[in-house]
Amino acid sequence: MNQGPPPPLPPPPAPSLLPSHPSPPSSRQEVSKPIPDTTMQPSPPPPPPLLNTPLSTADPESPPSPPRPVSSWMPTKAQMYEAFKGLRVDEFGREFRPLHMFFYGSLMDPDVLQAILNLPDLPTMQPATITGYRIKMWSIYPTLVPSSSSEGGSVKGMLWETTSDKQIERLAAYETAAYKSEECEAVLTSGEVVKACRTFCWAGRGDSRELEEGSFDLEWYQRCFKPSVMRRRETSS
Repeated sequence: MNQGPPPPLPPPPAPSLLPSHPSPPSSRQEVSKPIPDTTMQPSPPPPPPLLNTPLSTADPESPPSPPRPVSSWMPTKAQMYEAFKGLRVDEFGREFRPLHMFFYGSLMDPDVLQAILNLPDLPTMQPATITGYRIKMWSIYPTLVPSSSSEGGSVKGMLWETTSDKQIERLAAYETAAYKSEECEAVLTSGEVVKACRTFCWAGRGDSRELEEGSFDLEWYQRCFKPSVMRRRETSS
């Protein structure tokens, strides 16, 4: 007996449009989780170098000389002329005459004065005292302000005689326009009075808020700031 043709196969199932999900782990499977490694920690960054100082030359025992504080007081042209007219003694073609300068700050150190003025030899200075002034501090820098007769102010320092107009110009540039020159009389330890000396005083008001009560410590300056000043002068020369 002959049989008819086999029935047709069923069509394949249509693909599902729903997203497939992985099969959940069996009860015997363990889900592996990364274990953080607490034994290795990243190294901290190196400390930054000193400001304005190359890392190879940083020397914490000899800090660089700090910049002068920025003064809010600005002199007028008339005040500038008044400040320096006593120093520019040869600007009208007159023959230069030696002039004694009284120092009461960093320039009391012969090495610093020699470096500032590029002197061939170490300068010879004499201890002296002037009256009519007292010291106030402008940050780490000393300055002179007038002292009344009732206060009886006096300042001790060093007296040095200039020998050229170039030295006068260098001193004026070193002190900046925040200072003005004034005539004074200096008394040496021998009792001799040297008249018509010049010294640098505060160019602003004596009661300026930029000034503070205090005194200048030359030994502290020599220990902390003199080395950096000498290095900069040696490099620039």
